[in-house]
Formats: sequence, C-alpha cells, structure tokens
Amino acid sequence: MPNQPATANAHQLTNPFPGPQAWEAPDPLPVMRRELKLLLIEVNALRVEVEQRRAMEEEARNTEEFLSASVSEIMESRDRWRREAERLHTLIAQVPPWSLFWWRCVDAFKAWRKPDDRGWHCA
Repeated sequence: MPNQPATANAHQLTNPFPGPQAWEAPDPLPVMRRELKLLLIEVNALRVEVEQRRAMEEEARNTEEFLSASVSEIMESRDRWRREAERLHTLIAQVPPWSLFWWRCVDAFKAWRKPDDRGWHCA
C-alpha cells in the first residue's frame, strides 16, 4: 500500500467494508413497485374488512330494532291475554259450581253419542 496515492488510502479508511457504491447499487424502482403492490393489496383487504364490519353492524342494528319491536308486541299480547284471563276468571266465579259439573257431563255425553277421532265410542 505504500505505492498507492493518499486518496486511495483515505477511501479505505472511510469505507472499511467493500461493497456496492452508489453508482453500482441496484435499481430501487422494482422494489418500490413490489412494495406499492403489497400496500395496495393490504389496503384492499382492509377495505373489505371495513365493509364487512359495517354490514355486520347494520345487521346487528336491524336485529336489535326487530327484537325491541317484537318484545313490545309480546308484552302487549301478554297484557291483553292477562286481561282476558282475569275477565274469564270473574265470569267463572259468577257461575255456580254445580252448573260447571253439569255442563261437563253434558259434553261427555255428547262425545259418547257422537264418536270422533278420539276413540270415545262404544263397540
């Protein structure tokens, strides 16, 4: 090395590892294109995921509205049937017990006289 100029020695001191120089570096354009394609794929995947989540939220919102409407209808129906049961209970309370027994006997006799699918007829 004593025969080399001082500038060559200075270059070896500043860059101890031999490697590609700036003018020898590979073209970064294909690498950048590949990275951009990967980013586009990732963005599209995220966009699809966002759309799916929005659709699931909308479906959940619609289901919640439907269920809340159904619950209110069920509650109204329950109240209506409870009122009807109370009305029938008061009507039954006004009928004498022997009358209820009498009508059950009449119904049983009618069933016995007119056989149907229940098999309550005489052979």
